[in-house]
Amino acid sequence: MSADQSAVSQYRPNGSLDPASALSPYVGPWTPKLAAHLLRRAGFGGSSAEIDNASAAGMRATVAKLINFGPDLLPQSPDADLTFGPGTPPEQQRAANIAIQLWFLNRCFQTTNPLQERMVYFWSNHFTSAVGAGATPAMLVNQYNLFRTFALGNFAELTHEVSRDPAMLFYLNGAQNNKRHPNENYARELMELFTLGVGNYTEADVRESARSFTGWTVNRTTGEAVFVPRLHDDGNKTFLGQTGNFDGDNIIDIILRQPATAEFVGRKFLSAFVYDDPEPELVTAVADQFRSSGYDVRALMNTLLHSNVFYSPRAYRALVKSPLELAIGTLKIVDASEVPLAVDGAISAMGQVTMRPPNVAGWPGGSQWLNQSTLLARLNFVNRLLAANRPAPATAVTPGAGATAAPAMTMSASSSWLGGASMTDPGAVAERVLWITVQDDVTESQRSEVVSYLQTDGVGNLVALNGENIDEKIRGAMSLAMALPSYQLA
Repeated sequence: MSADQSAVSQYRPNGSLDPASALSPYVGPWTPKLAAHLLRRAGFGGSSAEIDNASAAGMRATVAKLINFGPDLLPQSPDADLTFGPGTPPEQQRAANIAIQLWFLNRCFQTTNPLQERMVYFWSNHFTSAVGAGATPAMLVNQYNLFRTFALGNFAELTHEVSRDPAMLFYLNGAQNNKRHPNENYARELMELFTLGVGNYTEADVRESARSFTGWTVNRTTGEAVFVPRLHDDGNKTFLGQTGNFDGDNIIDIILRQPATAEFVGRKFLSAFVYDDPEPELVTAVADQFRSSGYDVRALMNTLLHSNVFYSPRAYRALVKSPLELAIGTLKIVDASEVPLAVDGAISAMGQVTMRPPNVAGWPGGSQWLNQSTLLARLNFVNRLLAANRPAPATAVTPGAGATAAPAMTMSASSSWLGGASMTDPGAVAERVLWITVQDDVTESQRSEVVSYLQTDGVGNLVALNGENIDEKIRGAMSLAMALPSYQLA
């Protein structure tokens, strides 16, 4: 299960990574497998048609389309009552939370700008916030819209804006931070989790930063952030070796001048979009570019999505899909039209509550997404979704031309993923199923298991595919394919 090798080696003769080659543009063969890989990482996966289009367009044209957003035609807020406060009845609170969760899930699924929405998801797990402690559903929606505005914008500008975002001010107690009682929560997390990383600041820096951020609060009537000068500590502070009458913006500017910031954030980008535990020399190369560009996220993502390292065997299917990624990607495969209400609960059963990270550090991700309970929840979700999406009849199936080409199938307009009564060849059906689910990233044993299921009954007797059993058989084969280890990986 690997992509094609990059045309340019990323490694020196001694086996160490060559950052220059790793970040150089990929010039190797462009295949449907790599098109699918790009859509999984720069979005939430692709339908068969989307993969075909990306494959035909080529890597550069596809990346250009992903990075240069078109008009956003989706709702900027749920069509629901988001009234929320201490006296709001519990059932109304639940309804408001569900409304914003379904709003975001449908944006992820229906967007024509998948990288933009993927970046909203990334930023929401970097600058974490959640409803509660004063933050309302409407405030969280506004914060996600802020992330959308800065999706591929400037990290420095976004950090300034987030520091006075109402949801963040409530989530990390910035709204209670005043000169008489400085609250250190935001100051600490700004450095530990958002910018510098542990070991690059002192407790004294936390205290001085907290003093600098005093004075911001939230108008509970309008839900807007306001600065109250009398609550701000306007005395001198010493922060990261510099002394002055600093405010929060000054603190952020000083942080952004530290080399550790570009390295910390650059490592996060590599871990989210390329692979876990990136080599130190690769982190340094990414950080150098990020910092020299003035923290231009679009430039960074443009480099990564074109790079040798992004299309390398090490990066291919190297990340575990989050429950949200798995759910949205599966909905694309089965050609759903929207995200059903039940999907939000299914994502929660898989270990992720939409728009509600477990803590300020966000979802840890990686292998922690998978355990016996969450894997069973993933399989249950897939099985229920497949049962709810019935196939339409097909007229023909043509086997593909090997691992680098997608098998073609003539199907009715209402379904691009399932076959019909004329599909009587178990091998051809298995080929199609394994392509649209995992792009044929299977072992021969796994392929044989799917073929065997298609041509036998429950007790091992041979059966012919026909109009009476094709519906059940294809959905069963899809279920087997989506239970494969490769389907859990992005």
